[in-house]
Amino acid sequence: MTAHMSMYDFLFSKELDRDWQAIVYFNKRMTFGRFKERIDNLAYFLNEKKSVGPGDNVVICLPNIPHAAIAFYALNKCGAIGNIVHPMISEYGLLNIIKKTNPKVIFLSDVFYDKYKAVLSDIDITVIICRMAGFASVIYKLGIAYKAKKEKQPKIEYSDKVLRFTRTMLRRGDVEVKTGGKDIAVYLHSGGTTGEAKTIVITNYAINAVAVNALTTFETTIDKDVAFMVLPLFHGYGLAINLHAFLSFGCRLVMVPKFNAKDAIRIIRREGVTVMTGVPTMYEKLVAQKGFNRLNCKNFHLLICGGDNLSASLREKVDAKIRARGSKVRIIEGYGLTEVVAVAAVNTDKNYKTGSVGKPIIGVQAKIVDEDMTEQGCGEYGEILLSSQSLMEGYYNDPETTQAVIITDENGKRWLKTGDCGKIDEDGFIFFKDRIKRLIIVAGVNVFPSEIEDVVSKMTEIKMCCAVEGRTKEDKIVIKLFVVVNDDYKYNLTLENKILKVCRENLIKFAVPGKVIAKDSLPVTQVGKVNYRQVMLMDDEE
Repeated sequence: MTAHMSMYDFLFSKELDRDWQAIVYFNKRMTFGRFKERIDNLAYFLNEKKSVGPGDNVVICLPNIPHAAIAFYALNKCGAIGNIVHPMISEYGLLNIIKKTNPKVIFLSDVFYDKYKAVLSDIDITVIICRMAGFASVIYKLGIAYKAKKEKQPKIEYSDKVLRFTRTMLRRGDVEVKTGGKDIAVYLHSGGTTGEAKTIVITNYAINAVAVNALTTFETTIDKDVAFMVLPLFHGYGLAINLHAFLSFGCRLVMVPKFNAKDAIRIIRREGVTVMTGVPTMYEKLVAQKGFNRLNCKNFHLLICGGDNLSASLREKVDAKIRARGSKVRIIEGYGLTEVVAVAAVNTDKNYKTGSVGKPIIGVQAKIVDEDMTEQGCGEYGEILLSSQSLMEGYYNDPETTQAVIITDENGKRWLKTGDCGKIDEDGFIFFKDRIKRLIIVAGVNVFPSEIEDVVSKMTEIKMCCAVEGRTKEDKIVIKLFVVVNDDYKYNLTLENKILKVCRENLIKFAVPGKVIAKDSLPVTQVGKVNYRQVMLMDDEE
């Protein structure tokens, strides 16, 4: 298998067993042969009926359901770009992405369509509705139907602009589009190295390369394994490793649209799961379940944790619980950014050092520099720079920021300025210290303080505001929002509830503040901007 091809060609370049189950979704099974047929049919529809081809982009705004995987590879076969968006993004956020990237089509789930309907009504775009129960077992479908009736979910009015996903795969045909590794394949939306929301442009080669390099570094094979897939596609790790790498190397995916620890244990037991990836909070909730103490873990051989820092205490706790249930493996943890397709360094079973985020994976080099870009010696702290085969092409329509974060050395090698502070020891292990960039990770999801502030500052009552990272008594990360109200208003419970209501209506749930603190003033920089570094040091007293 070579990375110098499209992801569609990469996926099917290995002689996979057509009868082997590629995807399991609520006890309904889809073979690799059937999976490929559905991809090909959808690609034909998109290319023939919607003129989707090279250079075009299509939004996939879906949770972990089979439709998302089918759509992703169908777009790739057309030579189009998969514009992957968080399925719970606010209407405000979705509208901004559509205006910014001008997609031809958008895939939405039936559950969330009503939320976005008003935003989409004035836009010339085809909406393809994917039913959450579409590829599930009959029992699950009945449960979904009952829930929809009970909650009185509005019926969807289909038209030539609002289509059923199943209607797009009725005709069979082939798409003759030649694409390769250098072609743009994906847009991912993340914090950028500055912490500001950016659209990251990624090639076929970048995702193919990280799929090969990560699994080679893990020193494991996953042919005929069964993976519990809960990390979503909008997450670089979920897309490149959970979906692309695992499927391409013959692993069966058990897709789950939403994580629930109790349900997860039942699924792991029923499906014989051997491979898992997740964020720290997922593992923490999983081992805390009583049912975990009855789970046989002896078949586990690859457990990966990413998306957030894994504390030493939680790692020890999870490893001990898993080993007590018969497994000989321990969690692989690492470090990465969306700009390098989420994986740059890992601690493996054989190559591990406490406190570090591991060594660079194959195809990645790392170094530490000071503010003058002078390379630092062993053990000295500075900014982490990465050179990777999976390095992004840049930020969408933002050459200025791209040039600021990607530098080329005297040998022509491209390096990413990560905005992260760390050091590298004598054995090559990377130690992450803190984020230079302004970005908060809540339950493994990137939260952009600037987006919260943009929404709240539009309120007539608010003079200025600043969102920073906070922690609960249980040491969980939450958003703290400091506000200063205008002279004509007073801060009270009514205003606080209004602020939270505005946040809930316009932001992803992880970005809704856990606490709002009113202040008479906030520290500002010399140019009059709120000094968020000083705000982080302020107390919570109102």
